[in-house]
Amino acid sequence: MTDDNALRKYSEKYQFLHVPGIGDSGETHWHTNWENSFPDIIRVIQQDWECPDKNSWVENLYSYIQKYAEKPIILISHSLGGGAIIHADHLNKLNGVKGVFMVALPDIERDDFPKDCSGFIPMPKTKLSVPGLMVSSQNDEWCDIEVAEEWSGRLQIPLINIGDKQHICQAEEFKTWEAGKKLLVQFLDSIESC
Repeated sequence: MTDDNALRKYSEKYQFLHVPGIGDSGETHWHTNWENSFPDIIRVIQQDWECPDKNSWVENLYSYIQKYAEKPIILISHSLGGGAIIHADHLNKLNGVKGVFMVALPDIERDDFPKDCSGFIPMPKTKLSVPGLMVSSQNDEWCDIEVAEEWSGRLQIPLINIGDKQHICQAEEFKTWEAGKKLLVQFLDSIESC
């Protein structure tokens, strides 16, 4: 079975929610292309993409989780979207979520992280309450791989280092990100086997 067919089959059981980061996921982002290929994927739309407020982002994420709770939910995040998920989990707002596929979690607490973000610091440093998988890059400009490894340990979820792929969104290979689909299918398979 192809990864696309596997994801279509899984979409019968799970509701996929995309959780983008700062600036939303643009027209050539893999989030957008996945949504074009799999119309059942719903994007969590934030009120302010450029000046993220943690409380607003978390409450909005929670409202989407509640709205689409007729099926178990899989969250698929990119960048700061992962930070919103970690805060939501800390506030017990992931009820109904069965898994988190967290891509390119940034180092939100570092000094040069965009100052327009409000309330994300300090980040909760506790175990994720649901199964998860982190996907990180060896040379992500927003997170050193050593920091990603620390977050994997804190959250107690596996980390996949995909090599020198920057912030996992810019290069041509990430328009459809076929390797990411394969990782997502493998993650869903692991949830099914538990």
